[in-house]
Amino acid sequence: MLLKSQELNLKKKDFFKGKIVLLYGENQDLIKDLNEQIIIKFKDENKTQKNTFEEDIIKNPENIINYYLNGSLFEENKNILIIKNCSDKIIETLNKIKNNLNDNIIIINSEILLKNSKLRQFGEYDKLGVCIPCYQETKLDIMKFLTQQLQINKIQLTNKQIEIIFNSSSLKRSKIKEVIEKLNLYKNSEKVSDQIIDEICTDVDLKKNDEIIDILLSKNEKNINEFISNMSNYEKNFIEIIIVLKSFIIKILDIQKSNKNLSIDEKIEKYKPPIFWKDKDRIKNILKIWNTNNLEKFLSNLNVIETEFKRNDLNQDTQFYYFLTQNLSKITLKNTNNFV
Repeated sequence: MLLKSQELNLKKKDFFKGKIVLLYGENQDLIKDLNEQIIIKFKDENKTQKNTFEEDIIKNPENIINYYLNGSLFEENKNILIIKNCSDKIIETLNKIKNNLNDNIIIINSEILLKNSKLRQFGEYDKLGVCIPCYQETKLDIMKFLTQQLQINKIQLTNKQIEIIFNSSSLKRSKIKEVIEKLNLYKNSEKVSDQIIDEICTDVDLKKNDEIIDILLSKNEKNINEFISNMSNYEKNFIEIIIVLKSFIIKILDIQKSNKNLSIDEKIEKYKPPIFWKDKDRIKNILKIWNTNNLEKFLSNLNVIETEFKRNDLNQDTQFYYFLTQNLSKITLKNTNNFV
């Protein structure tokens, strides 16, 4: 059965019992939100949520098959199983267990599936399947979601405040939910001022900067290409992205060039000003995959394109797209020692 993502909240919980729900598409942020929406429908039944990955099931398919057929996985029939990173490889297992779900639910998470995908066909046509494609949402979709969240949480804001939240969201539901969660702390104690909104959204915006840095310095071809294809979703101009990248790279170079006799962990611990504990792992990862020479080349290239942008703002989108594909391209990703 094919279902639109907007229709999910209209369905009662009984609709999902005994079903295998396929959530697939490029919008992983939406998939995460729909997972949560389904789980919330069963909060009064105290169902236990279990998470696993396709690769774990493929390695030991007999485990989950025996669990379902013998009933030992679902103690008192109170479980929701989420299987992530799925492909057509999971189909054989699903066909063996689909008739033994009783009142339980399996949620399948996948990325983009072609029309001839067996998993997609299962979700669309099997009588126990529910298929929900998760495409990138429009500005109108996200504004509707923001409005709904404010109504559900009984938060009253001015149009200006709503616009600030929307502009900081990167068109992602998770960003909006994060802001709403923080607003709930204020709504019963004091009036939500413009300053409070600015502070909350600034914090979210800083996390957005971290996200951009992690993607562009990850050497992960898939994530980088996705970012390049969806740059407009981040609601930042190219100069802002360049400044954010430059600032972080300078910091990484400073850490790299510190005492060469120290390990990466020791360099991070001794760095001044101290690195916030939440940032240590991400900085450590970047230090491992980037050497000083390549980072300096990338920084130099960033300086060049920043100067060009400031002199002439024509066709910045095309220029920046070309810059990223040249500096973080599929070809250079294949050889991390000759990156940039």
